[in-house]
Amino acid sequence: MIGRVFDDRYEVVRKLGSGGMADVYLANDRLLGRQVALKILSTRYAHDEQFVERFRREASSAAGLNHPNIVQIYDRGEAEGTYYIAMEYLEGRSLKEIILTCAPLSSDLLISISVQILEALRSAHRRDIIHRDIKPQNIIIDNDGRAKVTDFGIARAGSASTMTEAGSILGTAQYLSPEQAQGQPVEAASDLYSLGVVMYEMATGRPPFDGDNPVSIATQHVHEHPIPPRNIAPDAPEDLEAVILRSLGKKPTERYLTAQAMLDDLRKVQDGQAISAPAVFREEATRVMSPAAAAFVAQPTQVRPKVSDALDRAPEPQHDEPPRRRSVWPWILVVVLILALAGGAYAISSNFGSAGTDLVVVPGVMGLSEAEARQKVEAAGFVFKNAGDQPSADVKAGDVARQDPEESTKLAKGKSVSVWLSSGKGTVKTPDVVGMNQDAAVDLIEGMKLVATVQPVASTLTGGTVVDQNPKKGTDAQPGSTVIISISNAPTMVIVPAVVGLSPEQATAMLATYSLRARIVLRETRDYPPNLVIGESPTAGVEVEKNSYVDLIVSTVTSPRPHGHPKKEE
Repeated sequence: MIGRVFDDRYEVVRKLGSGGMADVYLANDRLLGRQVALKILSTRYAHDEQFVERFRREASSAAGLNHPNIVQIYDRGEAEGTYYIAMEYLEGRSLKEIILTCAPLSSDLLISISVQILEALRSAHRRDIIHRDIKPQNIIIDNDGRAKVTDFGIARAGSASTMTEAGSILGTAQYLSPEQAQGQPVEAASDLYSLGVVMYEMATGRPPFDGDNPVSIATQHVHEHPIPPRNIAPDAPEDLEAVILRSLGKKPTERYLTAQAMLDDLRKVQDGQAISAPAVFREEATRVMSPAAAAFVAQPTQVRPKVSDALDRAPEPQHDEPPRRRSVWPWILVVVLILALAGGAYAISSNFGSAGTDLVVVPGVMGLSEAEARQKVEAAGFVFKNAGDQPSADVKAGDVARQDPEESTKLAKGKSVSVWLSSGKGTVKTPDVVGMNQDAAVDLIEGMKLVATVQPVASTLTGGTVVDQNPKKGTDAQPGSTVIISISNAPTMVIVPAVVGLSPEQATAMLATYSLRARIVLRETRDYPPNLVIGESPTAGVEVEKNSYVDLIVSTVTSPRPHGHPKKEE
């Protein structure tokens, strides 16, 4: 591929990296005389409709967005038996690489990166595009320090109900929102949850939830609360922690509903204003920490204790007791802490000093045997780690089915590269999709390496709802086998949610999750605070067709009447 002219236009210079479905090359655009990042769909997927559709979706979603914090799409097309996207080429590093080498990040840097990501998400959300795969690997920090969001491959309209597509859950389980993990509809708050996970990782050096497999991680997202970041990184500002914890609410209504609302709170943190942590964390702060949580917090981090903290904790003499011999332990403690700080400073300086010279590209070992993978990883200067087995429909038993970090990631020598070996195809249990809408059911089935076939049937259920499936839930099936789902062809209806008492922004976001559109009607009143939804039409509980308008009656301040002028009679 190197040195070739692709599609009679793009002269390929070198390979930049590889992903699960495509390879990315640096290329010269001979028509416009500029460098581009050329993303080419792997030929083995060029005839797979699912992967082709995802590839097209990335191009169409990102091409409609023109924002300084979103990687720009220049061109797309089909050539030489496959599909490609030509996009903006950035010189820099992924946020994942920066986290691996430099975390915990300073609060100023963390906020700066987060604000830029939020600016990008706000632009996308206003165009009804939900990214659905926000993670550090999809954030590029260029040489000027600008953050750019990329990879809109599984983005969809906010009204679409989805789960992550086949194959992607393995790479993104640590950043899934609870609703994505359960196959429920996504919304703007889903992206903001994923951003909260990224911020947590920037602040502490580790994601809030981790485990041996994607299922266990997804379960934690749904049912468990994260350890507060300051328990791991005590130097993190308390108000920044409050923003992160709020973004990690289990329900969308418990977190930020819009990127603008989250931006507003981050701006307050920058200005030194107080932000309250969610109630669940304020309550849990008074409880005794569980042994598991204590063990988690006790794991080593790059955060070092301060000598002043140790002195504050040193025993003080009690004046109401007789004089006693002075203890030498506080001085021993100080000496030990000074030595620890010196060692920590050396480690940190070595880490930062190596960032520019000892970073090595992680080799790709997907599909190799364990022995071949080990030899390749260790030859590159990394520590090989067998992280366990993983079923795979594509990789034969015993070969590498997954690696972390991914190929082409830059990592300091001596770090671990984990691999999961294929346990073979095995069988999967057909999921229960009866009662789900069509999009969510298809995504869930395909996410389990099964094929969904849709057939419409007459039914009194809401249009697009799955009324039956074959085979039934819990049936053992081979990957690649077909699940037939019967879909109601009745008109698609939704129930209007209750939004009275919310702000217009919150109400609009809530309606969007039900595939409804908001129309603002201002009403002057002295009975309610300004900028509050005080009524809705149709009212809550009424069944309407999807994409219908709901009028939001929003309060405004009553204009003062000039003195001496009576009120005009209606």
